[in-house]
Amino acid sequence: MPATVTPQQRQVAKREIVRDIEQGVSAREARVRSAVPMHRTTVYRLLKRIEREGENGFADGRHGHPVKLRGEVLTFLIESCQAAPSVASSELQHAIHERFASSPSVSQLNRVRARLGLSRQPAQREKKASSDLLP
Repeated sequence: MPATVTPQQRQVAKREIVRDIEQGVSAREARVRSAVPMHRTTVYRLLKRIEREGENGFADGRHGHPVKLRGEVLTFLIESCQAAPSVASSELQHAIHERFASSPSVSQLNRVRARLGLSRQPAQREKKASSDLLP
């Protein structure tokens, strides 16, 4: 079994499983023969989808999550964090929403900032002199 399965391998495996079952092989045996592992329930869902949609049923409908920060938005984020390392992600969120009409979550902004090494750096506060603390 391959560690990662390419979309082409998955497509071939689906077609082989459906062909085997149409030729009278049991679903269990078709799964065992397949080079790509597939759960029993997934096989039956595939068969129903092929029955309902025909050739379009073989299409891989998994799309995952779209990349939320790319292009101009990512460039804006990088430039903003480099110019003002102490800016909070909530402030960046508002700026991105106003400028690009996109609203990535604060946690998403934090993950991207951490990945890029642009995590928030707290602003340096001036310390009071010790004479100011005495009455």
